Amino acid sequence: MNNRIKLVACSLAAVATGALFAQQPASDAVTNPLAANLTAVADGQRIYDGTCQTCHGPAGMGDPGRGGPPLNAPGLKHGDGDADLFRTIRQGVSGTQMPPYKGLRDEQVWQLVSYIRSLQNTAASTGASRGAGVPEGNVAAGEALFFGRAGCASCHEINARGGVTGPDLSNAGRLASAAIRQKIVSPNDPLPPTPGARGGGGGRGGPPPVTLVVKTADGREIRGARRNEDMFSAQIVDASGQLHLIDKLRTPVTVEARSLMPNDYAKRLSADDITNLVGYLRSQQARDLSKTVAQPIAGGITYQRLVNASAEPHNWPMYWGNYQGTHYSALTEITPNNIRQLKTAWSFPILGGNSVLEATPIVVDGVMYTTGSGNPATVTALDARSGRQIWRWTRQQKVVNPYEINPFARGTAILGNRLFVGTLDGWLIAIDARTGQSLWEVQVVDTMEGSSITSPPLVLKDMVITGMTGGEYATRGHLDAYDAATGKRRWRFYTIPAPGEFGNDTWKGDSWTTGGGPTWLTGSFDPALNLVYWAIGNPAPEFDRVARGEMDNLFTNSVVA
Repeated sequence: MNNRIKLVACSLAAVATGALFAQQPASDAVTNPLAANLTAVADGQRIYDGTCQTCHGPAGMGDPGRGGPPLNAPGLKHGDGDADLFRTIRQGVSGTQMPPYKGLRDEQVWQLVSYIRSLQNTAASTGASRGAGVPEGNVAAGEALFFGRAGCASCHEINARGGVTGPDLSNAGRLASAAIRQKIVSPNDPLPPTPGARGGGGGRGGPPPVTLVVKTADGREIRGARRNEDMFSAQIVDASGQLHLIDKLRTPVTVEARSLMPNDYAKRLSADDITNLVGYLRSQQARDLSKTVAQPIAGGITYQRLVNASAEPHNWPMYWGNYQGTHYSALTEITPNNIRQLKTAWSFPILGGNSVLEATPIVVDGVMYTTGSGNPATVTALDARSGRQIWRWTRQQKVVNPYEINPFARGTAILGNRLFVGTLDGWLIAIDARTGQSLWEVQVVDTMEGSSITSPPLVLKDMVITGMTGGEYATRGHLDAYDAATGKRRWRFYTIPAPGEFGNDTWKGDSWTTGGGPTWLTGSFDPALNLVYWAIGNPAPEFDRVARGEMDNLFTNSVVA
């Protein structure tokens, strides 16, 4: 028995339930000794509310802004078994924000497991009692109300349709009907302590709603929902969806104990209207990318601002800083004379996989976007001034090539409010820059053929242009352009010419089909000439020319316009 197990066993020998909690579970066959114990569920909720709710949200609903996944449904990444939950709580998850809770007694961990189980079981039984996937009310009428007369979509989105002030309701169907109904008719009340509801699973129920109010130096009043807050800073989203990053040392923040939601729905809407709204929201089980891709995403940085990026030196809106690829900042505050006086202002753990960081963060209007490396892929939005996280996007590779040798993610690109990132398994993905939610994804290359995407794309006009790796393997390099709004491919340029194309005669036989020529590093753009410039990598095999011949092997080791 290792020392840690000995310590746990010794410490538990002193408690009255020592025989029941003799040691930490060692296999998935271990079951919760407090399963179905209602007292344990209530005790577990008290621990959850004080320990876990900050990251995982009320009643295990999840909180994308803090990186905590939902816990109120099966399919947890690190296992659904009792022992899996126990182990995750006790040991934490390396490389994530989930710390080990070694200060909790085993009995308390099992109480937490019992509470999480109650959330999952209540959601499942609630759905079963109504019939799987059969919501009450008229779903079509509820949808018309949500996006019409009721005005819900002014603050809430479903599948990227609507506002971003309030929570995304694309998976509102995980909530019990009673909780949804109460939130509609009594938005200023905390949700009741009903297992599976947004407000909790016994005990105290959900936290009361709040609205943050700020008076700026120029006399403006900002009122909005709290996205994030600590002692020194606050992130507020106003009714228009605008994010405000507040320094509380300079701008005081007051709290109103009320929701931004209208509190007169019970008068404005009929009982049937409310039932139909509940039915529509209950029908929303998960975010649907086939629907998000069709939605317009307003606001954000325009193409014209990207063209004139050098006029905004406080921003760094693309990998190279500007389309010319100068990688140079015109800011003058830091000089050779004062650089020795620089001190750390903040630090933030960029969580990701098992690789080193090679990202160049981009900065747009006070928000920094950066990537982690390896698997899972991560994109994090930060308050550039304070280092506070705004949201984090995480994605596991769908396929992992066992011979993957360049597990890097060098950053993102942005156009409007769409953020673009490539992945190691060869996908190009659009993310809502306001919320960190996926909008569309398209497969660019097959990673099992030796290719991946490691550098950020280049965005221009209404297109996203991305390269690919693979010069070490038998690939044929290419450069792709995709529609920024839909992800539909506009064109593909192969870096190695096919028969009948200029340059194919510089390749021996059919070696052009596997001749390399990757496009992994982000290119540059001349708006006046409407030309993209892209560096093409080495031919393959790189050092042995027998297969490809003693010729120029166009267009490898070149810059192409």
